[in-house]
Amino acid sequence: MNVLDKFRYSKDDPSQLNINLDNYSKKKRYEENENLSRLLSTSVKVSSEIFPIISKAIDNVFLRLKIKNNFTFFVTANHFETQAMCSAMPLSDSAEIIITSKLIDLLNPEELESIIAHEVAHFYYQHSLYPNPVSAKERLEHLNLLYFSRAAEISADRVGFLGCANLEYSLRAMLKISSGLNDKHLKFNFSSYLDQLRELQDHKGDKFAIYSTHPNFLNRMQALIWFSMSKEYNEEFKTGKKGVYSLQDVDKKIDESIQRVTGDELTISNKEIFSRTLMWGSLSIFLADKKFTKKEQEIFKKNFGEKSTVSILSLIKISKKEIIEEKINNAFLNASKLLLDDKKRLQKELEKLLKVADGETSLIKNSLDNLIKKLKI
Repeated sequence: MNVLDKFRYSKDDPSQLNINLDNYSKKKRYEENENLSRLLSTSVKVSSEIFPIISKAIDNVFLRLKIKNNFTFFVTANHFETQAMCSAMPLSDSAEIIITSKLIDLLNPEELESIIAHEVAHFYYQHSLYPNPVSAKERLEHLNLLYFSRAAEISADRVGFLGCANLEYSLRAMLKISSGLNDKHLKFNFSSYLDQLRELQDHKGDKFAIYSTHPNFLNRMQALIWFSMSKEYNEEFKTGKKGVYSLQDVDKKIDESIQRVTGDELTISNKEIFSRTLMWGSLSIFLADKKFTKKEQEIFKKNFGEKSTVSILSLIKISKKEIIEEKINNAFLNASKLLLDDKKRLQKELEKLLKVADGETSLIKNSLDNLIKKLKI
């Protein structure tokens, strides 16, 4: 296993979006790549003859990451934005990385190595396969996709650190890009910046952060410091330190810290949809034989409360079958946007009802199978 796979942030898991990278094979890019043609026309291609310092930084990154350099690098004139970006067709075997002139002016070569490795990581992890949050048709799907976009940045930051092999340079790069200032104006007292993060969290975070594709720079700095303190990192790179946390604990701490900034709306929304779908799924299974027995009603009341049970009984009494089926279908349509782990957990809860539901087993099993299909696991 490559070290990049070993240290991928656990929340950056494409399987949760039903993306299985093993089902894809890298394919060569089309010869007529319009983006490449445009870059060759408008930007300057990096070579050791033209940009020896940048070229050396690129070589250092791939030497440390121990992966093949299938990238073409470009410098583009932009005196306003400190940006670098990876441009690649999904599943291709090569990519372009574009770096703005302002970013190069701002960073020293070692800091630049961190940014280069960060962009390489996006291609290595095939983050371009993640659906764009703007493509979401519903709010929950939109928030979940933004969550994964933020998680992808944590993975890429780790590779940025590994690519420059120096925690301070990685943190300095983040701080310079966030502030837009160079060494002349900055003092790199990182504990002071983390004090700012604690102050932000004490103010109950930033209500707009949940709509961001990136964690804020304070969360990212903290996440990288915690990663450098993991037992697995220190063991892998033989730093002479034992490490303080397991990587699993680090990932949990990072997730909780980011949530303290973004708020818990996403968690609450996912839980509400999970609970609502479990309720309607339970009703569907209990009504598989067109009966809702006293025993099943007691189970339903135990799981969902008396108020919900009374409402459901009233609905059954006054509504047509089609109305109830529509409510069940709507609940499962929303649940199909949940993450894979939540959908599997929902499936397990529904499967438990096979043992307690009255009626013919084949009818109950058929109802369950239909519900599972709706989840799109």
